[in-house]
Amino acid sequence: MPGRNVQRLGWFLVAWVAAVPAHAATPVFAGSATLDYRLISGPNPPTNPSPLGLAGLAFEISQKIVVELGHGTSFTVKACGGCHGLEVDQAYGELRLHPALNVRAGRINVPFGEFNTRHDPANFAAPSKPMPYAMGDMLEYGPTGFNLGIVPAPYVDNGAEVFGSFELGEQLSLDYSVYGSKGLAGSNDIDFAASRLYLDNNRLPAFGGRLVLTGDDWAVGASGSAGTYDARDTRWYVMGGGELYARLGSFTFRGEGLFRRTDLDPSVTGYPLPLIDPWFLKVGWYGEVDWEPLDALVIVARSDGVYRFGAPLPGSQLTGATAGAVRQTVGVLFRAHEHAGLKLGYELWTFTGAPSDVRHVGRIGLVLAY
Repeated sequence: MPGRNVQRLGWFLVAWVAAVPAHAATPVFAGSATLDYRLISGPNPPTNPSPLGLAGLAFEISQKIVVELGHGTSFTVKACGGCHGLEVDQAYGELRLHPALNVRAGRINVPFGEFNTRHDPANFAAPSKPMPYAMGDMLEYGPTGFNLGIVPAPYVDNGAEVFGSFELGEQLSLDYSVYGSKGLAGSNDIDFAASRLYLDNNRLPAFGGRLVLTGDDWAVGASGSAGTYDARDTRWYVMGGGELYARLGSFTFRGEGLFRRTDLDPSVTGYPLPLIDPWFLKVGWYGEVDWEPLDALVIVARSDGVYRFGAPLPGSQLTGATAGAVRQTVGVLFRAHEHAGLKLGYELWTFTGAPSDVRHVGRIGLVLAY
């Protein structure tokens, strides 16, 4: 089914679920909208579209409906719109058998990493996503640059997930998720846009999982995934990551480290450097501190980055086998209302092995949620 028709189907499902009679099920609604302005300074500031990054005004909206059917069964539909157009973010059925054994299947958010569990702008205080999860708002994001981050956020795919939780003590639990899905897609590197398509581009599914140990005010976890991404099932990717979370008084600390090893096609011509190894490695990280001195105020400090090791792709503007982007961010979230907030942020970008040297980015965003 063409992507546009599937998008229409998703919006139809949203309307259909909203029309379910109250006596038949209990619908729960949630949604958010974000209006975000980005100003990129420096020599030759970009105009949209630009290989450097997206500037100007952007809008993102999401609507989620969960229908509880009883007996541990529910159906969830979530649609979102942004720079990628309209998409069905979630459309799955869920069966809760036991706290330690539950199943969901359909269009799911793949359980990889901590940030993917809170990827909506209304669910995080920073003015932008961490760079390992960055998509269109990453500088030098195009195929001639870093070709986006490591893992898309949201990571949306067709698949099935088994998940559950084990109570290990009064304030200690172990949560797990294992899944099989269509997997990331591309030809000679991962293509996030192609990965969102509803039809698989090859025959082998991807597999992975996430494990999180949670205490009273802390958590530590790990994620992993592997699959083939090309049409012939010959080129593999392997991803992994670790995560940390802690809360101390009015301070919240978060950090993640991720990597992805991706096979390249040695038969392709035009690599700017000798292809010694037919693969490349991407690593990324972020460390963030959120300070909440008042209920209506959150002050954010974050350091994050992405590095790429290996021969650049044909046509790439990266200048060496090692290239990196590092960002320092300070931001403020004003919660002006129970359902509204204002985000302000400044980002300092520095690059290694890329056309850009130093860039300054200012951001202001209005967030609405219910």
